[in-house]
Amino acid sequence: MSAEPAFVMPGRESSKMVRYLLGASAAGGADAARLARDLRLPGWILQRDDMMISPDYALRLWELAEQALEVPDLAITFAERYQPGELDLYDYLFTTAPTLRTGFDISSRYLYLLTTNARLQVEAETDREVTYSYQYLAADGRGADLALQLSVAIFCARARAGTGQPVMPVRIAFRQRAPRSHRAFSEAFGTAVVDFDAPATIFTFRRRDLALPMLGADPALARILARYAATLPPPPELTWRQHFRLLLTEALDDGGTSLNAMARRMTVSPRTLQRQLAEQGATWRSELDAARRERADQLKDGDPASLAYRLGYSNARSARRAARRWGLDDEQRALPGDCWRE
Repeated sequence: MSAEPAFVMPGRESSKMVRYLLGASAAGGADAARLARDLRLPGWILQRDDMMISPDYALRLWELAEQALEVPDLAITFAERYQPGELDLYDYLFTTAPTLRTGFDISSRYLYLLTTNARLQVEAETDREVTYSYQYLAADGRGADLALQLSVAIFCARARAGTGQPVMPVRIAFRQRAPRSHRAFSEAFGTAVVDFDAPATIFTFRRRDLALPMLGADPALARILARYAATLPPPPELTWRQHFRLLLTEALDDGGTSLNAMARRMTVSPRTLQRQLAEQGATWRSELDAARRERADQLKDGDPASLAYRLGYSNARSARRAARRWGLDDEQRALPGDCWRE
């Protein structure tokens, strides 16, 4: 088997963002269930908000929502519906900070709670102003344009809500192409200086505004939240093989172990997935068999039918045949009854 290449998975994004976008789409009158189906969104993404998933889901969802709603300046409309707290821990780390500047610093430090596919950082500072840049590491197209608009709009909305003051940015600039009208952007951001076709997406605040105290400033709670956030370090960099096996384990948990189901989790076609496995010197059958064997080693109890289900088999007889092939029997495993015997 060939050595695994030094390939690092692209950035990941919290499933919270997909759920937020579906909620905003529904509030605008779209059929969220249909959007999820058109997106081929696995059900487990909607059931858990602590998953880091491919950013392709959110980027594609933006495009589908824009087509469904046919609303001009969709990202600005979605930002207007944002309520502080919708982003959970990430929001509360911001609102409990002592000042707006500290809140932005914390937002930059813990951005990985929402996405590892973006960077928020100070781009430039003067005696009067501080300019922040917000960039995606691996994203383009219409979905990325809308996602950037929403991100900047939410940062500005958080500044106003957090301080309780009409804090407005001095200027905004986007990398994307200019729309026909800037009016919605100027009204949303409170500044007439909104540029497009810029080298980077940036937003600038006055230093005096960044020094404003936060309404929810709470030093004790802020320390508690920061300690908790520190226990949630950025997801480790994974090789393609590690990423695949992680999702395959999740598929076993959910009972969706077919090639087609796994390809959907990887957001590729079945043929592409088979090709990628071949490049790793593996096959779908060999990887699935290895994952089942590892799961079988971990199981300690259960009737034959439930064990077969937990291993992704359609019936107990198939599971028993696999157990014999792996050399597992009751002498090797402390299982109750005769789970692995005919």
